[in-house]
Amino acid sequence: MDNSTNNKNIFQSELPCEKKNGHSIIQEFINNYPYGVQDLIKLLECGYQITYEDRKIMKEQFPTDTYKYYATFSRLAFKLYQEGQAELITTLITSGADLSGTIYTIEALLSNKPEYFSFQTNVWVCIANNAITHYKNHWIFCEAALKQSGKWEEVYKAESFLRKHNKLDKNEIIAWKKPKEYKILKLLYPQLQVPAVRFLEDEQPAPYQTAISLFHKTELSDMLETLSMSIEKERPVWGYHHIAGATAEEKINTLWHTFPHEEFLEALFYLADHKHSSSILNLLIKEEANEIRDAIHAPNTLHKLQTGLEVGRIYHPEFLLLLWELGYRHKKTEDWQKDNSLTNTTKMRLYCLDKLFDNTLNIDLKEILTSSSIIQAVCLIEDIRNNRITFTNHPNWKSRINSIRSASNHPLNNYWGYIDMALDNFHTKKGQSMRTYLCQKEPGIKLDNKEETIVKETNLYKALTILYPDIYN
Repeated sequence: MDNSTNNKNIFQSELPCEKKNGHSIIQEFINNYPYGVQDLIKLLECGYQITYEDRKIMKEQFPTDTYKYYATFSRLAFKLYQEGQAELITTLITSGADLSGTIYTIEALLSNKPEYFSFQTNVWVCIANNAITHYKNHWIFCEAALKQSGKWEEVYKAESFLRKHNKLDKNEIIAWKKPKEYKILKLLYPQLQVPAVRFLEDEQPAPYQTAISLFHKTELSDMLETLSMSIEKERPVWGYHHIAGATAEEKINTLWHTFPHEEFLEALFYLADHKHSSSILNLLIKEEANEIRDAIHAPNTLHKLQTGLEVGRIYHPEFLLLLWELGYRHKKTEDWQKDNSLTNTTKMRLYCLDKLFDNTLNIDLKEILTSSSIIQAVCLIEDIRNNRITFTNHPNWKSRINSIRSASNHPLNNYWGYIDMALDNFHTKKGQSMRTYLCQKEPGIKLDNKEETIVKETNLYKALTILYPDIYN
């Protein structure tokens, strides 16, 4: 059955008609964009295939990026329909930058056409670096596409890529929070050989599910996301003529003064795992700092914010820094210690923000928040201080320490001088140094002191002088 015959059969069902106000359904979608997206999804879920004429209309009337998005994803949606998985099409079309960027990367590699990207030199290395930096949650598929396309060796030779690849947490990249997105990528690209993964959905504690239920994709969050992208890319606003204001900044201010503040902030929190959230918050702080501060500390909003932060649903570093700039603090120091609540890396980041934000040592907090190896180093030192195994899946100290010291390229080896200081200066209740205690308790543990270099000008060392002043001074 060709496209036109199939599409005519679809239009006989209870769907938006093929012609509406004299326009094709695609023209109607463009005229109403972004409000027509659900109509388009409904058509795709019923097996509608984008035609040559549809593509021509899209290309003429959409900006290039928007055209590429809907042309590509409409084609892939039909593949899901053919696989009998039409219920995944909404997720495919609306998931956001992580999934779309991963798909662009895979499509470019498998087609040998980097047309989704604007890199001019070392194109494939740049595409790989972009993916490993921004689409880490889906990296296993990007790496498989590099290997499938024959570009892995070229990319792996590049020092810039190798540095990023060596820093990957191999356990983290096979832990998936979004099973639907994994299923979509497996269905669309069955030729890619990816390692087995584990789904975190079954492992998440109740608070995570609670946090997920608090934040929803809404019409307002969609508007804010689109407007923030206009700000970030410094381009004119396309659409949203019904919102007062000539620029994206003015339209966001209109929305802030139009919607209840609680509703606006909920939409903003929904976006707070992407840069879009920080662009919007930064804009509002410049003109409405006091209003924003009061709205964030309203009881219902504060509860949602705290819950989202605790479980890592709200985590974009620039957004977090702006929150703390507004005066938000997650807990008092005594409450952190009293609750013994430093149990994962997400909470460690919040603790570091609370302790370090007002420092006078010129610490680059963005590096502290974004470097997984720095946070892991602080977590290891915290465990040494408490003589406990918390921030790791290793069953004992020997396994944990040896996995680091046996791998010359392990990122924590860059900070081992600081870790040595913790081993020598934190003591058990019986007065033994942690190094002596662990060497006696777990023979074979690699804790020989090789007099590692101590560099005191790093952001990590400066942070440690505040977090553990008795040890690092």
